[in-house]
Amino acid sequence: MLFLKKNIFLTYFILLLFSFNSWAQISTTTVHQFYCPLTEIGIVEDFSITDPTNTLISTLYIQISTGYINGEDLLSLNNPGSHPNISVDPFNSSQGKLTLHWTGSGVTNYADLIAAVKSVVFQSSDPNVSGTRTFSITIDEISYLALTDHYYEYFPDIGITWTAANGKADIKSYWGRQGYLATITSYEEAVLVGKQAPGAGWIGGSDS
Repeated sequence: MLFLKKNIFLTYFILLLFSFNSWAQISTTTVHQFYCPLTEIGIVEDFSITDPTNTLISTLYIQISTGYINGEDLLSLNNPGSHPNISVDPFNSSQGKLTLHWTGSGVTNYADLIAAVKSVVFQSSDPNVSGTRTFSITIDEISYLALTDHYYEYFPDIGITWTAANGKADIKSYWGRQGYLATITSYEEAVLVGKQAPGAGWIGGSDS
């Protein structure tokens, strides 16, 4: 049996309050659940989006942020035909990420996005699957790790030196959080910013 830990974190959405004088919040229960091999299981039991302006979110990124095994683990939208206003990108197997887009006209109908997220399922092709999986949901193409409470973003820049990358990272910010080159302090962090990253890149730490 695989132990699933289903965490959806709110930090990014709550921080929108400081930029727009309004706010959007995603909320769900944190659920610990056992998974039976070779079956499908929903990643959330309850899920909601609160947004007074009803204009901020049209895309959601759902990622297996810890425990992901490429080639075995999969996220998919169950019964996609029942979600006519939702399009789904092919599952990004290198990053363990599924992307949902609301494709209706006008402002986003959050009921459609909510229903789609509730229909997203996890499955593993390994009959002897084991370990723990943690899921995160963001509205940017960015990774979140609960263990560190940090966000990780990859910036492609072919040929950039470590010094230049470090300087560029230092001037980045993400909703009030200061940027810096990622420092890897755990196995889970190494997997997320290594194996599940879109490409190779510099990390923090040097011998200078």
